Formats: sequence, structure tokens, C-alpha cells
Amino acid sequence: MQAPPRGPLAAAAAGLRAVAMATSGAAVVGMMALVTFEVLLRTFANRSTLVADEMAGYLLVAMTFLGLAPSLRGGAFIRIDTYRARLRGGARRLLDVALVTLALAYAVTVDWYLWGLLAGSWRLGTTSIQVSRTPLWIPQAVMAVGGLLLIVELLVEMALVIIAEEALPAGDSTVA
Repeated sequence: MQAPPRGPLAAAAAGLRAVAMATSGAAVVGMMALVTFEVLLRTFANRSTLVADEMAGYLLVAMTFLGLAPSLRGGAFIRIDTYRARLRGGARRLLDVALVTLALAYAVTVDWYLWGLLAGSWRLGTTSIQVSRTPLWIPQAVMAVGGLLLIVELLVEMALVIIAEEALPAGDSTVA
């Protein structure tokens, strides 16, 4: 098994992944604090922030999309390794290349549309229908950046699959 590539793309991806993971974690904490504050405010003061549910939704989007790349690297994506676990050598590598290629094509397609959505919202000045009138390009930008980070991670994954003996996490499945 060869050492994983240590090039500039892999180093940049690792740094971006760390920032994305920290931001995703901060979104979870922020969502928890916001919902807790809203519950306490309603319970003890019979008042509301009027925006807690909307902002919690945006934080959920940030947590999800910024967590994609770290989840891929950590092997946390749902996988079915029934056939992959039975393959060895070139056949396994060929399957891994095919899987990463499909994932990359899907991620690029989705992110292309996310950037288009962001551009349209920016150009039209679209805002939420809630009291806050949040410019929708803000949460859409988080989605598009999260998709871009996933694409970078998939490119690193492709390099690992091509260069290394085994790059994709084997998963927890067992073969009888």
C-alpha cells in the first residue's frame, strides 16, 4: 500500500475540511442555543423571537452542507459494501473509480444548480417571507460552498483511489 498523496490539493482539502467541520459543529451549537432560548422565552416570558425556527433551519442547512466533506473523509456516508468487500486488487480499484466518478458527476451537477440558484437570488434580491426578510443568497451560498467542498474532497478521493492501494473506507460490513 502506497502512502496517500501529500500534494497541495490534499493539504488544501484537509484545511478546508477542518474549517467546514468546525463551522458545522458551531451551527449545531448555535441551533441548540437558539431553540433553547426560544423555548425558555416562550415558557417564562410568553414571548417569541419570531425568527428562531427560520434561523434554526438555516443553521441546519449549514450543518448539513458543511458536514458533507468531513463525513465523506470520515467514512460516515451510508454505504453498502456487499460486492466491494468481495473484490480485491484491480477489480476493487475499478469499482472504486466508478463509484467516485459517479459521486463526482452527481456532486458537480447538484453544485452547478446550487451556484445558479445563488446567482439568481443575488441578482433578484430574493428574501425570505419571514419577519426577518433574510436575503436567501446567504443560506444558498452556504449550500453551494458545502457542495464545492464535497467536490474537492471527491477529487482528493479520486487521487487516493488511483494512487493508493485502498483509499475508500472499508466500512463496517462483514462478508460471511
